Amino acid sequence: MLWLLLLLLHIAAVICWCGSLLYLPALITGVFSDHEEQSHQALTFQIFTGVATPAALTAIVSGTALFLTGGIIDRWLILKLTLVLTLVLCHALSGWILIRTEHAPDKNLTLPCIAIGITAAISIPAIVWIVLTKPF
Repeated sequence: MLWLLLLLLHIAAVICWCGSLLYLPALITGVFSDHEEQSHQALTFQIFTGVATPAALTAIVSGTALFLTGGIIDRWLILKLTLVLTLVLCHALSGWILIRTEHAPDKNLTLPCIAIGITAAISIPAIVWIVLTKPF
């Protein structure tokens, strides 16, 4: 029963985290007037700190608990965790860009945000494929 609850918590957290990782790059590069810019930055920061980061931490902790309680130690897990590391890097880079734009607004962040979005968009289905097929 504990394993099932951990699995449900993990899946819900992963969905929230992945959704926010796909949304944040577009939100960061949004073009707004000077009047809307302050509220836009505040909203972006709130999504990062209030949704993306708690979901990421919950997904990582519950995922770790899943393979510890389930005794899952297979080769596919190493590949999955490597891809999860790419999502963690996308998350960290998004936070770094947010901090950078907060202190010195720079409108030239389109390329890094596109790279983060594409990396996340490739990593997410790859992780799902690995988990569902367990290829090794």
